[in-house]
Amino acid sequence: MAFFIFYSMKVVLSFLLFLFSFMSFAQNIKEYQWKNRLLVLVSKEPNSWESKQQRKIFEQNQLQLEERNMLLLNRQANSQDLARFSLDKNFEGVVLIGKDGGVKLKKPFLIKPQVIFDLVDTMPMRRLEMQNTNKY
Repeated sequence: MAFFIFYSMKVVLSFLLFLFSFMSFAQNIKEYQWKNRLLVLVSKEPNSWESKQQRKIFEQNQLQLEERNMLLLNRQANSQDLARFSLDKNFEGVVLIGKDGGVKLKKPFLIKPQVIFDLVDTMPMRRLEMQNTNKY
């Protein structure tokens, strides 16, 4: 009986932590909406080799990230993320979320930062930002 109670509590606690984690991430996305573009590194393992390499590549381009109001986030893939971003269950890679909260790009690891920068620079909101920057 004690085992059953312990096991039940463990399942409930795991579910609550999972739910809180997802709700927290969803809130984070809304918190950044209209302020930042998000580069989400999605992997099955929290610190996979590919994820670490991709982060390292992006961090070498920190100035370009900052110019485009881009933040870099790591996410261990879960079913809600897969559904939210319309990802295949085996997806591991980069998801670009625009300032409007919409998914703009989904590419597997390893992607060159310039591919993402070029895409962002073609977006209407980014073009407006560049025009406003050039006025000063």
